[in-house]
Amino acid sequence: MYYNCLVKKLISKIITTKINFFFGKISSILILVLITLVSLSVILRYIFSIGFTWLQDLYIWIHACFILFGIAYTLNKDGHVRIDIVYRKFNQIRKKKVNLVGSIIFGLPFCFFLITKGYDYFMRSFLISEDSKETGGLPNIYILKFFIFFMGILLSIELVNRIFDFFKRK
Repeated sequence: MYYNCLVKKLISKIITTKINFFFGKISSILILVLITLVSLSVILRYIFSIGFTWLQDLYIWIHACFILFGIAYTLNKDGHVRIDIVYRKFNQIRKKKVNLVGSIIFGLPFCFFLITKGYDYFMRSFLISEDSKETGGLPNIYILKFFIFFMGILLSIELVNRIFDFFKRK
């Protein structure tokens, strides 16, 4: 029992609050960078008739990172989208049970899939030193593919934290 509380405190205090909040803040900064890059790309293309493939690749990368970094943070803040037709009528206890079942049945297997397949996807790209398929695109695309694997880790940490929270309050 003491070990369970110790692990919960470690996950909650250090990992969830520090790491997920850190990447949540990075995600909020990346959205501003994304807006700036897309605006710059549009201005260059349609006003000055200049286009850069690396700029288009960059805002695709920023968009992907914005989403991948923000998923666990959004779950932590309970800001994810639900279809609330039935769920909104539930009381808090029933909502917590639904969230627990969803985390165990859907969330953790999804994270396991992301971590295992994402790691393979990243390693394959890393070993061949994969670059953008477009001429003039960004090199080292394996960096972007690493963030898929990393998102699985961040999300699984948040899900384990939520599962521990459910059993702690009982």
